[in-house]
Amino acid sequence: MRKKKKSYAFRPLAILLCLLILATFSCAPTTTSNVAVGEIVEGEEGEVLQKDYIIKDRALSKEIAVLDIKARYQGDFLEGQAIIKNRKKYTVRFEYKYEWYDAEGFPLPSNISLWKPELLYGMETKWIVGICPKPHATGFKVMIREPNPVED
Repeated sequence: MRKKKKSYAFRPLAILLCLLILATFSCAPTTTSNVAVGEIVEGEEGEVLQKDYIIKDRALSKEIAVLDIKARYQGDFLEGQAIIKNRKKYTVRFEYKYEWYDAEGFPLPSNISLWKPELLYGMETKWIVGICPKPHATGFKVMIREPNPVED
């Protein structure tokens, strides 16, 4: 009994297809951002703002530092503020956006949650402010990333 010979005619095509898929995904734009999170919780002396900083883009964190975040209520609407500083002597462009959360930690849907372009001049410190468009939010996340005009 003779063994069937394997056909290798499609092997170059399969390799080419794999390389094409790999090249397509490796050229896709990145959306890595650094995040500052604030959540208002009940403490021993009343409401307290819990803070957390998440660094995902080390290169950006060498240029822009989040010095502090603050929150307060404007009536029933939560206002979040992030104090950021350009660590470099040259102008740095970036984008930021706020996301808002309810008392259970679920995101509050918003049609105005877009990336906003901004810049920091050399060694400048700036406040970036957001106000939740819906009442009774208890937490927020402000995300900062390098400019990415392809996405919103």
